[in-house]
Amino acid sequence: MIIISSKLCEFLAWFTGFSKTAKAVAVFPFIFIRSNEDAIPWVINHERIHIRQQLELLLVGAVALYIIEFLYALIILQLSWYEAYLWNSAEQEAYRNQNNLDYQKNRKIFSQFYYLRHKRKFTHFEGVITYEN
Repeated sequence: MIIISSKLCEFLAWFTGFSKTAKAVAVFPFIFIRSNEDAIPWVINHERIHIRQQLELLLVGAVALYIIEFLYALIILQLSWYEAYLWNSAEQEAYRNQNNLDYQKNRKIFSQFYYLRHKRKFTHFEGVITYEN
């Protein structure tokens, strides 16, 4: 279910540190989107990938894995906050497949674990992913 609410989206995104810039946040079974202008296909697809991850890991497991990976990236790898966010396997899967609107149809169960081992450095802007060497 998609809910348009800038305040709710900002509050939920506060936990990730991106409360001012996040277009949407997924918390099973809801997708909170900041505004109607942000309800574009790649954003919705990105959040639906997160919903699927949360469902497979029973939400608590998804949150635990997210926190562990994030802290590892911050403390051990000494990445910046933003780089640690993009390094996370949940975000790797969501960003790398957000423009493939058929991804959910072909996605295998627990696909997120593939991205634990196959991480790539990238940046993104408005749905466009640019990979770094």
